[in-house]
Amino acid sequence: MAQSVDVVVIGGGFAGITAARDLQKRGFKVLVLEARDRLGGRTWSEDRNGFHVELGGTWVHWTQPFVWAEKERYGLEVQETPGCVAERVSIKIDGQVQELQESQLGEFVEGFERFFAEAKGVWERPYDAHHCWDALCERDGLTVADRFNALELTPLQRTSIGGFLEILCMNQPQNASYVEMMRCWSLTGWNYELFNDTAARYKFTKGTGALVEAMARDGGFDVSLNSPVRSVQQSDQGVCVTTESGELVIAKRAVVTVPLNVLHNVAFEPPLSEVKLEASRLKHVGGGYKVFFEVEGDPGAVMTLSRSTDSPLIGSFTYKRGEQHSVLAGFSLEPGALDKSVEEWQVVLEEFIPGVRLLSTFGHDWGADDLSQGSWATYRPGTVARFNDELPRQEGHVFFASGDHAQGWRGFIEGAIASGSRTAVTVADSLSAQAAGASAESVKQPAQA
Repeated sequence: MAQSVDVVVIGGGFAGITAARDLQKRGFKVLVLEARDRLGGRTWSEDRNGFHVELGGTWVHWTQPFVWAEKERYGLEVQETPGCVAERVSIKIDGQVQELQESQLGEFVEGFERFFAEAKGVWERPYDAHHCWDALCERDGLTVADRFNALELTPLQRTSIGGFLEILCMNQPQNASYVEMMRCWSLTGWNYELFNDTAARYKFTKGTGALVEAMARDGGFDVSLNSPVRSVQQSDQGVCVTTESGELVIAKRAVVTVPLNVLHNVAFEPPLSEVKLEASRLKHVGGGYKVFFEVEGDPGAVMTLSRSTDSPLIGSFTYKRGEQHSVLAGFSLEPGALDKSVEEWQVVLEEFIPGVRLLSTFGHDWGADDLSQGSWATYRPGTVARFNDELPRQEGHVFFASGDHAQGWRGFIEGAIASGSRTAVTVADSLSAQAAGASAESVKQPAQA
């Protein structure tokens, strides 16, 4: 027996639950099909020795209007990440670790301003790619490495910008889009302090799960967990979705929110556009690893920074502080970073924080996760203009919502919520128009008879 609803939402990450909540509140019957045994998608947390730790998406900021509105709507508290405003910054320059001095801060910030000097002319309106479309297209093929090579930067600036951007895009400079990085800079008002704070300063006190639970509870939509989708078939009446277990869901509309890198694993009939399939098979380049380090005692509010060419640890900062033990959040592009032994990481970490004693490491391999096959989205050079309009474009009765193709904060929780909210409005308008058309037709028929 097939289940029948107005809208089936495929994927229960933030884009999916936002769309589901907003549509259910508009009076439509909504079912969310989620392949995992939980909602939240690439946000996921666990408790480690008394500390609540986010293994996926984490940080939010008031420069991100959609997620901040949700925080206010549900009265959720945020807390600061200690190492984001560090008392001590250890940076590896030309193979030598040194402590960043106050006298070097001007040089540090100036490097970012020089690197992103073109950003305002490309992303004057960072939510509207077409506003400066010609300038964007002109630079679309450039990599972060291309921009580096075009500038005369000091060794300190090359390390600070290089390490920061390797973390932001979770890949090497030669693989990351310069246009994408400029967008992030522009979204924070072309200002280093906001750029830094938005990236990693504020997180939910009770974790991203608190927001997931609040949205799901408020939405009141139905959820089917452990329900990976095998196929989506369209007809004149709507869609038929088949799960891996053979369950059928009949709906007037479908909202697809699965991550870009796995979209091509779902069979669509008729097939998705060639550009969507190309983008999914090509994949975005967001990869790498978020590695957590449990250390003995309290190292203070510390931050480390390096290039991937100089260290397997491109950056880390104090995530949680405690008297007996603390946790640092680290980032690495080295293959198998989560499999490195405590002894191997001890040597790396101690180079930046002398005297530190590492107790354990942990994290989640999002790249090896079959349901994500990557971390947060970072587009390849030469793909921003090609994918910008096509990835969110509806195809018949199938609509698309994802942080991976959001306008504005692409790759962030913010982008997922924004995309889900916008798609919900479009789907609701589509269903209302259909209902109005059907009502007009029913009135017209007796007159003709």
